[in-house]
Amino acid sequence: ASGPAPALSIVIAAYNASLTLGPLLDACRAQDISRPLEILVVDDGSTDDTASIAQRAGAVVLRQANAGPAAARNRGWRAARAPVVLFTDSDCVPHKDWARRLSEGLDAEHEVACGSYGIANPESALARTIHAEIRWRHSRLSETVEFAGSYNLAATRTALESIGGFDESYRAPSAEDNDLSYRLRDAGHRIRFVAGALVDHHHSTSLAKYLAEQARHGRWRVALYAAHPARAGGDGYAGGLDFAAPVAAAASGLSIAAALLAAPFIRVPSAALVVAGWLLLFVVLIHVALAIRVSLAARARTPLLLAPVGTLRAYARAWGLAQGAVDLAFGKGRPTR
Repeated sequence: ASGPAPALSIVIAAYNASLTLGPLLDACRAQDISRPLEILVVDDGSTDDTASIAQRAGAVVLRQANAGPAAARNRGWRAARAPVVLFTDSDCVPHKDWARRLSEGLDAEHEVACGSYGIANPESALARTIHAEIRWRHSRLSETVEFAGSYNLAATRTALESIGGFDESYRAPSAEDNDLSYRLRDAGHRIRFVAGALVDHHHSTSLAKYLAEQARHGRWRVALYAAHPARAGGDGYAGGLDFAAPVAAAASGLSIAAALLAAPFIRVPSAALVVAGWLLLFVVLIHVALAIRVSLAARARTPLLLAPVGTLRAYARAWGLAQGAVDLAFGKGRPTR
């Protein structure tokens, strides 16, 4: 590319993103920042018109065979000309002051910064519920955090180079940003949370799709925590009960299976069935308490849906944990979907 080097580069990994990419690029071009800005879109093997939309918007377009978001982001930041790289996702819409606020979070002590979510589809009750929980969790974060999501992330090229960027063995949207964050922290880089740097996000509107996503999250957690066992107890965003709920859900499922297997041989209720009932009650109570806390913080009733949704989510994650354990036991490595 010709011309003076930009001060900031925005990298967007995109796969079949034609429905959401236009508003994202419009928002990137409309940033209220005086420093020169470069926008790069990495087309990760799309079969739609993602690349042509990006080209018409004036972005630098890089194409590659489908290799996953981790590989796409690496391709983007390595091609970027700025010393500071901002990442966001193809289904997000940054607020006008996003790039300025997020980049201002970087200093001599913090070579990495991350922001928070707005909501792009508030008409959906499920989306509002998911968003309210995220905002509640973000409200409890300190200035320096352990985890930065790649949907709203800034890092110096120096920091990215020091650890080699994202681990490309995460070929699906999964734990690649958790892994990046943990390796950055282990290398001595501090991550600043900038609460006012916002990108609106299209949260799930389908419960079935949301639970499938959560099952995938459960599956990659096994590989992630096998690689980073010290983080298995929580990272500030998620705490001990968040980890206990899917484990309890998995245990209740195993107890029910044991009770069914024992049914032909005993005439009284199986002890395993009693254990399953108590474990289910534990999972439900965790999410009732969570729903009440989030609802009070949001001053809205809709987040009370977290009680049933969170309970179902725990069982979806438990199923994912079981899949991840099989992956680990048979050497399948990272999740591939």
